[in-house]
Amino acid sequence: MKKTRHWISLIAVVVIAFLLIQRSSPPQVPELLKLDPPTPGRAGSLQVPIVHYERGGLLSGRDRVDFVGAIHLGEPAYYKALNERFAKYDSVLFELVADPELLGDRTVQREESMLGVIQKALAGILGLVFQLEGINYSAGNFVHADLSPQQLMNAMSARGESVGSLLLRIFKLSFDPKIKEEMERSGFKEPELEGINPIMIALRGPTEAERAKIKLFFAQGLVSSEVFMKALQGDKGIALIDDRNAAVIAATKDELSQGKRLLAIFYGVGHLPDLHKRLTEELGFSITEVEWVEAWNL
Repeated sequence: MKKTRHWISLIAVVVIAFLLIQRSSPPQVPELLKLDPPTPGRAGSLQVPIVHYERGGLLSGRDRVDFVGAIHLGEPAYYKALNERFAKYDSVLFELVADPELLGDRTVQREESMLGVIQKALAGILGLVFQLEGINYSAGNFVHADLSPQQLMNAMSARGESVGSLLLRIFKLSFDPKIKEEMERSGFKEPELEGINPIMIALRGPTEAERAKIKLFFAQGLVSSEVFMKALQGDKGIALIDDRNAAVIAATKDELSQGKRLLAIFYGVGHLPDLHKRLTEELGFSITEVEWVEAWNL
């Protein structure tokens, strides 16, 4: 009789545990960025997600891939913390449209381009650090996982895209009233910028009060950019996102095949929605946790 009660109790525990597991839903794909706006007497922040993915089991062993979102400008403390975190991974797969043959000497990333000049100038105005100057790309576990310039141009050509056509789409979307309305609903509302003279800022740099307003304005724009990115990609996708994501997934497969069990994908946050589909549908990963880290102080 005691044995019967024991087995009934054991079965009940197993059934209850099974029901709890079935009813608990896994974490969902987060928004690309999170804004905690400042209030009187309290600082705010712009936060970036780190999405933890796992697959496998007790017998086969578990593989973990962390998507570490990037926004290309950040606080010095943000990049310092990322460098410390990256040292713990078997491999860090990073984005950079560059010729792989030239990446043996990582100084290639320091070469100036028009975009780099603009980003560095913006970093100075906002009091932030440019990603290529804040991250230690010379670390031995960093692995290039992106297209070369020629590969990107070929991918764009195969999709019927060009730099001109992409810029035209961006221009049209920026004036689309529906896009503007959705961006405003998601938080992009122009703050009071009266009295801020862009010429004076270029000549003398911003005051602390001006910098705070400009920084909040850009943070709101970044948070609402998810709406813009979805419209830009459309149903067919674009080479700048989808084909580069295919490259990082190929690199992920290669690293896993070499027995690496703990990987980081350090890519712009705009790549996350499509990368999530590829990680879950192609590679069988599931989200186990979403962590938020502070990239900007506001």
